Amino acid sequence: QEIPEVVLNVRGEGVERLTQRHSGNINLVRFNPALSVEQAVLRAQKDPRVEYAEPNYLLEAANTIPNDVFFGAMWGLSNGDSLFGGAQTPADISATRAWDITTGSNDLVVAVIDTGAKLSHPDLSPNAWVNPREDPNNGLDDDGNGFTDDKNGWNFYDKNKDVFQSASDDLHGTHVAGTIGAVGNNGLGTTGVAWHVKLMSLKFLGGSKGSGSTGNAIKAINYVIDQKNRGTNVRVINASWGGGSDSQALRDAIAAAGNAGIVFVCAAGNGGDDGSGDDIDEIADFPADYSASLDNVISVAAIDSGDNLAGFSNFGHGSVTVAAPGVGIWSTVPDVREYAPISGTSMASPHVAGIVALMLSNKPSLTPKQVRDIIVSTAEPTTALASKIVASGRASAYNALTETPAAKGKPVITRASISKKKLTIDGIGFLDGSSIIEVNGVAISGVKYDSSYGLGNGTLSRLRSEPGKKTIKKMFPTGQFVNLTVFNPTTGERSPQFATARF
Repeated sequence: QEIPEVVLNVRGEGVERLTQRHSGNINLVRFNPALSVEQAVLRAQKDPRVEYAEPNYLLEAANTIPNDVFFGAMWGLSNGDSLFGGAQTPADISATRAWDITTGSNDLVVAVIDTGAKLSHPDLSPNAWVNPREDPNNGLDDDGNGFTDDKNGWNFYDKNKDVFQSASDDLHGTHVAGTIGAVGNNGLGTTGVAWHVKLMSLKFLGGSKGSGSTGNAIKAINYVIDQKNRGTNVRVINASWGGGSDSQALRDAIAAAGNAGIVFVCAAGNGGDDGSGDDIDEIADFPADYSASLDNVISVAAIDSGDNLAGFSNFGHGSVTVAAPGVGIWSTVPDVREYAPISGTSMASPHVAGIVALMLSNKPSLTPKQVRDIIVSTAEPTTALASKIVASGRASAYNALTETPAAKGKPVITRASISKKKLTIDGIGFLDGSSIIEVNGVAISGVKYDSSYGLGNGTLSRLRSEPGKKTIKKMFPTGQFVNLTVFNPTTGERSPQFATARF
């Protein structure tokens, strides 16, 4: 009898010799799910006829590192390789691991609705979208879409075909475009999240303030939808702008884009005049707030290289979808520098737009809702983002491509709020239905598990206890600090102590 049959004592084995007979007797054994790999290895190791047994480990290609000159400064793509991030935390979007799977597709188009973009930039020109149905130099509207000579898109601000006007006017859009899709591994400057992609430029912002009208934003979105309907594989819009009031017309246009199979990625916004980020669940900011009601909208907050929410970044548990790098982001610029770092949620949004481009290059059948759900469910939870945004974490290109939720971490408390009747704590690693809140080592009663704070890895970012006034007064004496911990009985893990007090 074959050794696998006797040793493993299960049906359905298959044996494949891995060595020549004169080189030993190493076999690859396949068996049915009745026996786990771990059980099979242990059983085989106990058999005296078996010299050794081990799993058939899965191997992965080494992380893909591009040769672009400024890649070492691009902490948002790979913090461990960054000269500036210092690998203080992961903080990046796991781009190098994602590039082992795909670097994008030259068939996929991302529309940059922004200021203009200098698509003649040496790191952008190979990835510039060219309208295949238009002769750009004949003064005619060849494709009959109402726009004459629209080679790379359209300038709705100046009402002409020239999507690039000047370095001062179009710096913002050029920088955004580079983060999405600067050519990768070409030995020049920076790299985009998607090395292979086509960039459509739709200018509606301009002037000294970089502003534009809602009407022109709607025209730009409608242009994208029309191109999609004409056969252009445009699947993503990046909208690194906001600040307007709620517009039904704009919302309808974004919804129409979703119905056409287009994902709308937008900046969460940079707060008010004070320079501090706002909770846009309370102080609305559009179009970011549409992410709460439209399933093709992904609004993006900004983090720094330490995985902290940027001080200027808006947030909102119901209105901001996910976070991405947005501080000191190197990308293409249209002036003599050619490359420069800029900060803002405008820089965070194109990181996610680039991830979406990779996802749709790898799996074109995904719907906008599926894309959004995958990005949320595979985000890496962080303490700084716990309960502050939908995902409570940072977008991961690798996790999104492999549809792999983040690992469940140990419980950590980041914030606590005590009222007369209840205790609310935020953090990561809380287990739905089983986590216990402890006050100075004593379990508190009445723990509530709110599924609206559920994360893709099966954990929660918020726990509440409503034991009533009497218990709150007893366990939280006024003005006295106590130590809170969260204990997960199923794993035996307990959070570090978190000191708080009721005043």
